[in-house]
Amino acid sequence: MKKPKNQGIGIVGLGSVGAALKHTCDFYHQDVCGYDIRGNHNWTKILDCDIVFVCVPTPEDKNRRLDCSAVDNVLERLSNKGFRGIVAIKSTLRVGFMEQARLRYPWLRLVYCPEFLREKSRLQWTICPDRIVLAGSREDTEAILDVFTWAENAEILLMSDRSAEVAKLAHNAYIATKVSFTNEIERICNEIGANPEDVMDVVTADRRVISREHLRPYLGPYEGKCVPKDIRELIAASKSAVLLKAVEKVNERTKKEIRSDKISSLSGSVLKQEALLDSRSTY
Repeated sequence: MKKPKNQGIGIVGLGSVGAALKHTCDFYHQDVCGYDIRGNHNWTKILDCDIVFVCVPTPEDKNRRLDCSAVDNVLERLSNKGFRGIVAIKSTLRVGFMEQARLRYPWLRLVYCPEFLREKSRLQWTICPDRIVLAGSREDTEAILDVFTWAENAEILLMSDRSAEVAKLAHNAYIATKVSFTNEIERICNEIGANPEDVMDVVTADRRVISREHLRPYLGPYEGKCVPKDIRELIAASKSAVLLKAVEKVNERTKKEIRSDKISSLSGSVLKQEALLDSRSTY
């Protein structure tokens, strides 16, 4: 493991992503501080940092786009105080946000570094990421990589702002697609008299199918805080998202079926279905 550089690290937003990142940075770095609007935290310490990670939430707005106002508020506060360090945004962003942010805050050294973690295993996935995605100048992205001293086995993927924005959304959209595909096959099998578990065993036996978790019947729709809003952001950002619209439609149909009494004939037990459903919600 390479020796970390002596630099101050600030983390704004101490929810699932920010708290896991701070806990990890606390172990590997000496000078780490956090800030959250909930709690007694010192913004002045954030301004003294060399690198600030922005981990604030970006919920869905009334137009089904990601509301990045919390991210923008952080950037504005940093800009108004003349912050000259690197600002690494880990929050999920709406398509085009980084381009607008660079125009609005040209003096901020912005890097987009989206997070890919499973909420229930957020600390483990933060410590052992399978990839680190970065968009920004070479100097600034190299400085960010110096922070992740613990992630020696992670694949480093450098790309443009727009590609990084879409990549984060596409990742969750792919998960959503696999879940809805499984639910569609399950429905067809029950309609025509096939065993959906046998059918999906055949599909998942293919060496090109990396993960079996989203291809298991009887686990219900995709849910959670991130996947639904991220797939809708990708749909809203494009005029040709035919498959993704269908994926969302299948998911909504699956939700309605679970609420109905018909689910008992599909799974054999409503209680069993509800118990299994929780494991799907955080994919």
